[in-house]
Amino acid sequence: MGKYSCERCGKEFSQKSHYDAHKKRKTPCENNADKIKALVDKAVEEKMNELNEKKLIVDQDNTKDNKNTMTKESQQLKFIDLFCGMGSFHYSFQKLGFKCVMASDIIEPAKVNYKNNYDIDVLGDICDIDPSSIEPYDILCAGFPCQPFSQAGKQKGFKDSRGTMFSHVMRFVTKNIPKIVILENVQALLNHDKGKSFAKIKHDLENEGYQIVFKVLKCSDYGIPQMRKRLFIVGFKNIQVKNLEKFFELDEYYKTVTLSKYLGQNFKKDVAYTLRCGGKHSPIDDRHNWDGYWVNDKEYRLTIEDGLKLQGFNDYDFIGNKNEKWKMLGNTIPTIFTEIIGKQIIKHTSFHPDV
Repeated sequence: MGKYSCERCGKEFSQKSHYDAHKKRKTPCENNADKIKALVDKAVEEKMNELNEKKLIVDQDNTKDNKNTMTKESQQLKFIDLFCGMGSFHYSFQKLGFKCVMASDIIEPAKVNYKNNYDIDVLGDICDIDPSSIEPYDILCAGFPCQPFSQAGKQKGFKDSRGTMFSHVMRFVTKNIPKIVILENVQALLNHDKGKSFAKIKHDLENEGYQIVFKVLKCSDYGIPQMRKRLFIVGFKNIQVKNLEKFFELDEYYKTVTLSKYLGQNFKKDVAYTLRCGGKHSPIDDRHNWDGYWVNDKEYRLTIEDGLKLQGFNDYDFIGNKNEKWKMLGNTIPTIFTEIIGKQIIKHTSFHPDV
């Protein structure tokens, strides 16, 4: 290596005389240190510009994603599930992209199963819930007690303490003003007390500004071979509805299937009896029988699994003892009904669910 090195250009010399001559030259040597620094500075600047451009793109993408997320959240239908039972509304609505923000029931086994399947802590008695404590929502669902109006009961209607539960539903309606109200009950409600009970419900909702449509739906018309019929009342307020008068035109969902095909055994009967809370194990020829059937000329009793399928719950983690399970199944709404109602809401309104 040279013993002498130029501080300006970095050139090295083995002899001092050569080094001195280099320093005394008329034309100064090139300043490589400055040149190198300039090259380094330029390279650093280019790299920083490249990184900043990438960051800007990422930030723009994140902003776009956040806006899309906010849009989805703002468009996602939110609902409350009053008298929720084992969760028919939730079972169907979550598949359609709706979000449950509150559920309530007083039946402990139902609350346990709701939590087990939907991971929501169910509130208790509706009478003790303050509507103002609930976050904003779009749909109120209420399968309020049917026994006061049922032909199987004493038909006391609003004179029965359970009949007054509708007044508590109206507390939520008047306080929260949901865009959509969905009520479910037995077919007999239509004619109970010479039509006065239904007229009161319809009047109370219309008095709050809701446009009302209603219809009795039968399971066996929509792919579940069960005789069960239920009345649905749907009200709309502060939301544009397309072809309201056609909301319950449901021909596109019409489907029939035999009990044998549906449950995979050779049933003598084509359509199952309505699942009930009481009367189980009645003699097969008794008018109270609903769970006994002839299969291959032998007496057959419905299983819990049969009951789940006949109510439309095909993937439900059911817990509890048999008596509790049969009571919940007898009280629940077939999910084919809640699914159809949800699909019709999407079809006839401007909502675009987050699915």
